[in-house]
Amino acid sequence: MSANPLRASPSPAPPPAQGEEAGRAPGGPPAGAQEGQSPMSGNTYQRKVVITNPQGFHLRPLTAFAALATRFQATVTVSKDGRWVNGKSPLELMFLAAEQGTELLVQTSGPDAKDALEALAALLALPSLDEEAPSPGGGGIDH
Repeated sequence: MSANPLRASPSPAPPPAQGEEAGRAPGGPPAGAQEGQSPMSGNTYQRKVVITNPQGFHLRPLTAFAALATRFQATVTVSKDGRWVNGKSPLELMFLAAEQGTELLVQTSGPDAKDALEALAALLALPSLDEEAPSPGGGGIDH
């Protein structure tokens, strides 16, 4: 029985070689905002992010993350403890079970990968999506 060619999932990244930094793409630049060249999909970038939301990376923020990721052509993958998931899938992101303080590795590759990584990292840097900013005028509804 052959594997379904339409269903592909990212393979886990190999562990870092001795002397390499965790989270570093094999043979790639140092950790942080990383850049590499993939001949098939354009540039590849990685960034470590720490979940700061007190409730963790739960349904509302991960849905916002996936929705933002789908606005880009870039492939978006997210890793926790070596497990890679599709960053455009809220269901797969839920499987990460990332609580406050969890370190995730976000990787983007494609024509708009750098912009995607910047936007997604900024979203994850927000302390909470649950606390909406008060609207001008005291937050009441004017009729």
